[in-house]
Amino acid sequence: MLLLLGMVLRAYARRLQVHALAVEISVQAARLSRHLSGPGAVSRADQLVRSALSVSSNIAEACGRGTVTEFRRFLLYARGSAQETLTQLRVAAALDPTNAQAIGVLENRVALVLKMLGRLIAHPPPDR
Repeated sequence: MLLLLGMVLRAYARRLQVHALAVEISVQAARLSRHLSGPGAVSRADQLVRSALSVSSNIAEACGRGTVTEFRRFLLYARGSAQETLTQLRVAAALDPTNAQAIGVLENRVALVLKMLGRLIAHPPPDR
């Protein structure tokens, strides 16, 4: 939910569906990371978790910034982290086909977050 009070944008991450979905993705990525195998599995797992966590963290930070300009900027950071998460998942799928189904589910959820972020970036609340 987004509220405007005076000249300050008030957005609450807990009320945004995109934030809730991004948090779920972070948890699922952490669980998946325990089962990755193949070359560089430990570093790839760490990077997957960090990039996924960065999505929800940047959405939360966007909500705390106070202006539409800053809100948008941090949503763009979240979008970049979501793209990085997709890349990490695609590499994981190629190197570890035994987890392909779980990885595919996560890829679809990250793609949904990207669509939701795009909509929110394109249509932020007015700055007053």
